[in-house]
Amino acid sequence: MRKTLFTHGQVYNLEQVKELNKLIRKNFITTSQDKPAEDSVKTSEVKFVKLGIIGNLLNPFIQFCYSANVNAFGFDLFNLNSDKTLNYNIYKKNTEYNWHTDGEPSNPIRDIKLTCLLNLSESDYDGGNLKLFDGKEVDINVFNKPGAAVVFPSFINHRVTNLTSGERHSLAIWWYGPKFK
Repeated sequence: MRKTLFTHGQVYNLEQVKELNKLIRKNFITTSQDKPAEDSVKTSEVKFVKLGIIGNLLNPFIQFCYSANVNAFGFDLFNLNSDKTLNYNIYKKNTEYNWHTDGEPSNPIRDIKLTCLLNLSESDYDGGNLKLFDGKEVDINVFNKPGAAVVFPSFINHRVTNLTSGERHSLAIWWYGPKFK
């Protein structure tokens, strides 16, 4: 039996997205650095925020991700703590992120089990589509709406296509668990 490729849902409305963005933008940190996947090109801008600062507003998204894991994937996951750094991705015209998987193959203790994405765009954009690859390319159009969330196993190949107009904002949580055996 084949496992689910991804889980999605509408977690926030536009007003809630605006509130989240306002809080995130006031609390960017500069102590982290983006590390794109090896052998992949990422041209978006990346900023960082600590989970603890935005945790109360982010709780519906975290609960959605946790439920997605329980109902679709069943991975052992470590608890998220307030010190966890989240990536805030900003795609502008002619930016993209080529095919890649999320992981830390050299880490002997943990693996990234889930990639959890939240669309925090406040206006329409063209391009910038999330695509997964599972023997064929799958366009995840349900992610294009502000407040939409998608969760998938981090070992699934994925990309963000070239943005042709507007701005696309997303928040990424990589949820860790014990090393895959």
